[in-house]
Formats: sequence, C-alpha cells, structure tokens
Amino acid sequence: MSEAAIIFEKVRAPMLGGDRHLEMDLRITPGACVVCIGPSRAGKSLLVELAAGLVVPEAGRVFVLGQDWKEVPDDDPRSVRLKVGVVLQQPGLLSNMTLFNNVLLPLRYHRGAMPDRQREQAVMGHMEQLGLASLRDRFPAELNQGEARRGAIARALILEPDVLLLDDPVAGLDADMVLGLKTYLDERRARRPLTILAALRAWSPLVKAADRVVVLREGHVDADGTRDAVRDMVSPALRRYVE
Repeated sequence: MSEAAIIFEKVRAPMLGGDRHLEMDLRITPGACVVCIGPSRAGKSLLVELAAGLVVPEAGRVFVLGQDWKEVPDDDPRSVRLKVGVVLQQPGLLSNMTLFNNVLLPLRYHRGAMPDRQREQAVMGHMEQLGLASLRDRFPAELNQGEARRGAIARALILEPDVLLLDDPVAGLDADMVLGLKTYLDERRARRPLTILAALRAWSPLVKAADRVVVLREGHVDADGTRDAVRDMVSPALRRYVE
C-alpha cells in the first residue's frame, strides 16, 4: 500500500444527523495537495476524521503511509501518528498553556533530546511565518478564532509530519491571513514532501493551489480531478466552490 499516502478502500461510515453514510474509494499520492469541498453535511469532516484514525469505518479500511489505522497501536512511540499532523474544526489548544507552549508541546513529548534553544527557534520560526510571534505569551482564551487556528496548524507541523489533515483551516481568517497560510504551506511543501488533505466549506485560494479537488455530496464523491476539470463536471450549485 506504500504507493499512496492515503487510501480509502471501500470505506463506509455513518454520518451524523440521519441514516446516511459516507461511502468511497479514494487514493491520494504522496506529496499531493487535495482539497475536499461540498455543501453542509456532505461528509467532509468525517473524511478528515477517518484519515486521522479518529473514526473507525464500519466497513472498509483506511491506510495512511502504508499502515491500516485499525492495526496501529495507540501507545507505540514510533507510531505513524507522529507522521500525521491534524487540525480539526475546534483547534484544541490547551487552555492552561500559552500559545508558544501549545506549539512547543509535541517537541517536549517527542523530541526530548533536542536542546531548548533549538526547540525555541523551531517554534518561533513557525509562529513568525504564520504571523503569531507577537502572540506567543497569550493564552487560548485571549486569541480570536483565526489566531487559534493558525496556532493549531503550527503545532500540527512542528514535528515535520509527512501528512497534514485540515478541517476548515481558513475559518476565521481574513483574506491576507489566508494568503499567508497558503504561502506558509507552499514553503513547507517546497522544503520536503508533504501530503495535504483539507476540507473546505467555501471557496478560498487553497482551492486554486490544490493539485486535486474532490467534491462530496451526501456522502459520495460527486467529482474528482483538477480544479478546471471539476468546474466542468459539477452542477451550477456546486461550481461556486471552485470558481
């Protein structure tokens, strides 16, 4: 299974709020940036949660970096989990830690031998790129939605993962911040391969930057291809997500 970074193999998983299911076969090549779009309750968040191993499908299998999530132990210190960065709709910053310490946390747990000075430089490098350096000593309650989300993205990338999973990463960001996030991700991908799967709820420059766009509707793939190809495949109601 190593020829693809993420594989959904005959996956079926129940969606919230009814008796509908997300059903799909999907393969994402290493280093690709794939954006998933579609209307509300299409299954976009569930797609990210399945890819992150947070939800177990009732049928089928999800592979990430060649490993089936069902076979990955939670307590393995060399787990594939360390190679996957995840940011869900709720950023999940720890309320009793400053933004700096939230971003630093994965390094403390998993890079204990790294010198303190080097860890600080790594954290501040990510925070500066995302326009967060001046907020390093603020607590999550003192951040707005966009600031907290950018902090969560910095934390997700601090261990230099091979896969980044994002659920609505541009929520709460103004136009300049979205462009800044795009630049940050582009620079990260230029340094070393990074596979990105991002769920979006509206059009953004990230759609334009994607190698591939997957359109979900009612738990099924409605279209899959380049942005230009998808624009010609979908209905006028869905076309606004890619134009």
